[in-house]
Amino acid sequence: MKPGDIIHLNWSPHSGSEMAQQHYGVVLSVEAFNKLIPRVVVAPITSKDRPEFGPLRVPLQTAHNKVHGFICMDHIRCLDPDTRGVQLNQDEMTLACKNQCKGILKKIFGL
Repeated sequence: MKPGDIIHLNWSPHSGSEMAQQHYGVVLSVEAFNKLIPRVVVAPITSKDRPEFGPLRVPLQTAHNKVHGFICMDHIRCLDPDTRGVQLNQDEMTLACKNQCKGILKKIFGL
């Protein structure tokens, strides 16, 4: 898996207001990280826009328009794809959408 890949997975178990059940997500971690450890950094995709989260909800733009919604940059998680039943979708984020997510990650982590 590489950054921008759209995957479908089970977000449970969860706690509190974290995303739960089956949802799409977008891979944020680079291939080298994903190969080094058995986990990927993923942000869930939701169908609901939440204006109160401001720029942390990124409108999803994909190459083939197969998945629609908003990337929840406020719900980033590191997950084991083997235990979450990950299925790779045949779509990926556009370059502009990837760059928008990168910009948000830089602000969140002070990079």
